Amino acid sequence: MTQSVKFDKLAATYDAARGGEGRGHMTAATISPHLAPGSVLEVGVGTGVVAAGLAALGHTVRGVDVSQPMLEVAAKRFDGEILLGDGMALPFEDASQDNVVYVHALHLMPDMSSALAEAARVLRPGGRVVVRHGDPVADADDLVLILRQVQGMQPARPDEPAAVRTAAEVAGLQMCQQGLEPEYESGMSPETFIALIVNRQVPFLQRLAPERAAEVVEPILKQLYALPEPQRVRRQAWSCWLTVAQKQV
Repeated sequence: MTQSVKFDKLAATYDAARGGEGRGHMTAATISPHLAPGSVLEVGVGTGVVAAGLAALGHTVRGVDVSQPMLEVAAKRFDGEILLGDGMALPFEDASQDNVVYVHALHLMPDMSSALAEAARVLRPGGRVVVRHGDPVADADDLVLILRQVQGMQPARPDEPAAVRTAAEVAGLQMCQQGLEPEYESGMSPETFIALIVNRQVPFLQRLAPERAAEVVEPILKQLYALPEPQRVRRQAWSCWLTVAQKQV
């Protein structure tokens, strides 16, 4: 695979399973302090929830994504420039961007080192790459324990901290910071999670045949149906990895 993963078929429902604008604004607030002065390019901008959050904080934001349906949603959310394009071949001139941001998108690129080399190419000297990545973690409650099982069913992610650090260094970027940092708060009830699973809005389920998906989720649904107070929302504070790197001056 030489092109980044597309989410064309998920555009209309993508935000429902991922917290929407509320989560996007919280994530944007964790990214903003690490940016260099100037504009922001979000690679894998998707439906624009984080870009809208950064714009609300006063940043000039543009976005690029391989999915036209996702960009159509993003265009309704913020006024910045949005372009159809792949993170493996960014449609920008050398040294034309002040910051490049990836929010749970770098792992969707077929080669992280090559993607970050593209980021380095379009960055001005002193510009920064900010990446939010990895599986989210939260203190355990009855719903989080089941969510962890769903995470464990998915293929291993390539954006582990050491791999992202190595990819940045291979791309010629200088590491500034890396750590597990708070990103967003969310709330979900067992009833809502059941609906997401039954409607196959969990992305990895959509890559399975219906019969296989039903087999995979059967034990998960059994546990969810057994939880008390199925309509009660459980609140969680989630942390994910934050990596910040800079193009040398």
